[in-house]
Amino acid sequence: LLLNKTSAGVSENGTEDTFTVRLAARPDSNVILTVISVDPSEAAVNPTVLIISPAEWDVPQTVTVTGVDDPLIDGSQSTQVLVSVVDEVSDEKFRTMFRAVHVTTADNDAAGLVLSKAAVTVSEAGSTATFTVVLTAKPDVSVTLTAIRSDADEATVSPAVWTVVPDDWDVPQTVTVTGVDDPRIDDDQTTWVTVSVAPNISDSQFIAVEPQAVSVTTTDDDVAGFTLSKTIAIVSEQGTTDSF
Repeated sequence: LLLNKTSAGVSENGTEDTFTVRLAARPDSNVILTVISVDPSEAAVNPTVLIISPAEWDVPQTVTVTGVDDPLIDGSQSTQVLVSVVDEVSDEKFRTMFRAVHVTTADNDAAGLVLSKAAVTVSEAGSTATFTVVLTAKPDVSVTLTAIRSDADEATVSPAVWTVVPDDWDVPQTVTVTGVDDPRIDDDQTTWVTVSVAPNISDSQFIAVEPQAVSVTTTDDDVAGFTLSKTIAIVSEQGTTDSF
């Protein structure tokens, strides 16, 4: 068996590479080859079976290798594509032959956080708004996240702490922001909710992830004025009293 190269490079983005296979001599009957990826979670091959007839023994047969995406932060991975003769149905002179192509799959995963919104608006009347947080890759162990408000007098946040287990890494986690009432005429106020990875209790790959913040606008519901308890008071000339 002759291969035009013994190494190939692909990426988890789905990029492809190719190599060709042909026989070194003319067989008396067909030669059937199988093409197998040792690790199909990193690289896929097509076709998986090649039939080489005596008439086309020297015509190169093309095999395409495609990178396979996974959610792991595992760096570049090496695997092999094995090209082997199927002994039982091939020319006996070519039996037991095999060749290997070394394939490197470049990783496309990195630790990070994605927030669904950059800004939300709530009111002092107690209205709520939500945003979601999701990891960009699957951790090896749990990741604990915190959501911290910059001003508790303007907005509250729930949950303040939660844990993402590896199997749920791509499930968006919902954070609820609620406006807080105050008696001040302070106009609309802008504060922040900052989402961070909790150190020491999270997957080490995520500890260096930069915190991300959502801008929170709390609309004011206070205006200058005063209120009277009633608009009519009744007294008499005898000196009786009333109040408001």
